[in-house]
Order: sequence, then C-alpha cells, then structure tokens
Amino acid sequence: MKLKKIAVILLSAVILPSFAAAGCGKSIDMSAAAATLDGKDISMGLANFMAQYQAVQMDSYLLSYYGEDMWSQDSGDGTTMTESVKKSVMENLQDCYLLDAHTADYDISLTEDEKKAITDAAAKFIEDNSADAIKTMGATQETVEEMLRIQTIQSKMRKAIEAEIDTNVSAKECAQKTFSYVSFAKPGVNEAIANNDSDTEKETEEDVKAKAEAFLEAAAENMEDAAETGEYTILTCSYGDGDLTEEDNTTSLDVSVLQAADKLKEGKLSDAVVETETNYYVLRMDSLDDKEAAEKKKESILSQRRDDKYEEKLKEYKDSCKWSIHEDAWEKVNFDELYTVKTAETETGTDDAGTDANNTGTGTDDAGTDADNAGTGTDDAGTDADNAETGTDDAGTSTDDAGTDADNAETGTDDANSAGQDNAGKDDKAKK
Repeated sequence: MKLKKIAVILLSAVILPSFAAAGCGKSIDMSAAAATLDGKDISMGLANFMAQYQAVQMDSYLLSYYGEDMWSQDSGDGTTMTESVKKSVMENLQDCYLLDAHTADYDISLTEDEKKAITDAAAKFIEDNSADAIKTMGATQETVEEMLRIQTIQSKMRKAIEAEIDTNVSAKECAQKTFSYVSFAKPGVNEAIANNDSDTEKETEEDVKAKAEAFLEAAAENMEDAAETGEYTILTCSYGDGDLTEEDNTTSLDVSVLQAADKLKEGKLSDAVVETETNYYVLRMDSLDDKEAAEKKKESILSQRRDDKYEEKLKEYKDSCKWSIHEDAWEKVNFDELYTVKTAETETGTDDAGTDANNTGTGTDDAGTDADNAGTGTDDAGTDADNAETGTDDAGTSTDDAGTDADNAETGTDDANSAGQDNAGKDDKAKK
C-alpha cells in the first residue's frame, strides 16, 4: 500500500480514541529532539503530533478493513504500516523545514491573514476535540499551529518553484490519436471480469478467438450495436507517437495493439483480430487528431514538469543539508491507541467516502484545504487556497468544513495517457 497518496483526516474533525489504553505519549519526552536539520532541532512534540494525526486518518479509512492489528501488518513494501507512516512523516518534516529555510530564495512569507487563519484553525481543532483525544495525540495550540505553518510554507514554496517550468508544449508533443477496442481474454486470464463467459476456463483459446472474430464481423455494421448485443464493453485508448515503442509506451496496452491501431484510417475497424500474449482485440480508430485528449496530454506534460522541478529543487536542498533522525526518541512513537471519528447527530452526507461538514457542522472555512495537495489552505480567513494551500505528498493536512473530499484524495490514472483498461484490468505486460 502506498501511504503517500492518502490524504489525512480533516483538521477540525472531532476525534476520539476508540478504546482506553495506556497513552502512547506517556513515555515520550515532547521537548526532546526527534530530528535535527542543519543544527536546528525538530521537537518530538511536533513530530509525534503529526504522526498521530496521520494515524487518525489511517484508522478512519482502513481500520474496518485491516482490523485492530493493522499497524503491525505489512504496508506492501516490506515494512509495517507503523514504520511506513513514521517514515512518511519524517520525510515530510525534512521537506517542510528545508523549504522553510529557503523561503528567501523565492521571497516567500506568511501574510497576517494567513497567520491569523492558522491560529484560529489550531484553536478550533483544540476546541472541537475531547481532552482525551488531545492528550493521546499530544496536541497543543503551539504544535498544531507549527504544523499548519510549515505546511503552508511548503505549499507556497512549491507553487513558486513550479512556476519556473517551461510552459511551452509543442503540438507534436501532445498530439493524440484515440481508438476504441473490445478485448477477449484468453483462457486463464482474469476470467471473472473478462469479456468472456464466467466459465472461461472451459473454453479453449480457439473458442475465444472465434468469439472475437464473430464480434469483428458483427462490428463491421455498428460496433456499439454489436457490443450491446454481445454484452461486451467498449473501451478507449488515447496515445501519441511516443507510445509506439516498448520503452516509451505510457498506456496500459501492449505496444503491439497500439501499432496495429496506428495503421488504421479514421472510422475504420481492424481487418483482423489483433492477438497478444493474453488477449484478442477488435479495434476501431476513432480520431487521428483528438483535440480533447491532446489538451489532457498537454496538462499531463506540464504537471510532470512541475513535479520534476519541485523534486529537483528539493534534491538540491537535501544534497547540501545535514539531516539526522534521533532514533532513540522516535522509536517510542507508536499507534497503539486506535482512533474513530465522531460525527454530529445531524444529517450526514458522503462524497466518495468523505464527510461533508455542511452536514456534520464540525468544520470551519477558516482553514479549507485541497487534499490533492494534502495541505491546508485558508479561505474565509482571508487567504486564497491558491496562495496559501499547503501541499505534501506524504502527510499533509486537510480542512474544508471538516469534511473529507475523496475526489481530491483519490489516486488517479494519467488522463493524458488514458488507455482504457481491458476487462481483465491489465493487458499483457505491466508497464514500467
């Protein structure tokens, strides 16, 4: 599991330990140093709070799935979920304080409105949570404010760094062609969700090929009608010239499928079924110059440039700094206390698994955030989210009327490379 892409629970949500236990923070010296960056100590109080705060989110989303021993389970990379979250928090702290140390490079500072919004948001967080929850998390007005401060700085620095990219994208770079296809999985390949009968294992490869060829013949009249009659799913794939080689293919489809589609004229079906190692395909070229897909590709290219520029600058800062984690202190942080999120008894609404503060009444506009950047922004408090939104890929904070917006937190596929997944979920080869 990739923890970096999961947004944290909202700052103003009311949280409570789900059961009584020996407080995880009792043996932690909050004044001790958790890490040191270029001679400046980062307190255990802040580091522990940010770790517990991330744990709240994890418990909220994953506890029902993984159970109460979730923190000892493998996170998917050979480490426990506890180790993974703690690593993420430390990486975020290093990034935030490195950027904080270089604000002069981009003339970045907080406005008075932003400072007030941060103070107000921290106060509301303390007010909205029970004494037990605050104690368990090790939260104080000072630590909450500091978390919001460094993450607001991070967001503003990131925006300034990303503004340095070259925004010129040539028409050739973003040109896209789009084709439709129906795939037929060979026996033994993801039968449950393939365009074959549920008893695919009883079919031979010749049976599947014959089915694909029969569909190709029927699709000559109208592909959509043929798909509806056969109860098949038509998917689409957009690609550029650069995707036509194995090394540079950014779509989910095998390059041989793209190469076959690239030989077609607009509106034409493939003359024969296209075969790969795991599937048979029927193809139709829909557009040789898909303007909409090209716009998405352009934004994808620019987005990648922004990410690359930001990571490049962070690497530059990291290469010239001295960073150390005080493991003897940091190892004491754990997530033995499990958290739940308390919602108001008024009507509640959900937005893709997120809570809406307009219904729960526990939120504040004064620290609205965009979970995609996983950061805090200040809205009604006088700061525009574009200017004050805080972003972090690792462990950001989110406060928008105390509601989580899963649309912002979700992990999406690259729109510009919008290769429709076949019904088996994957094609022949996992792409690099």
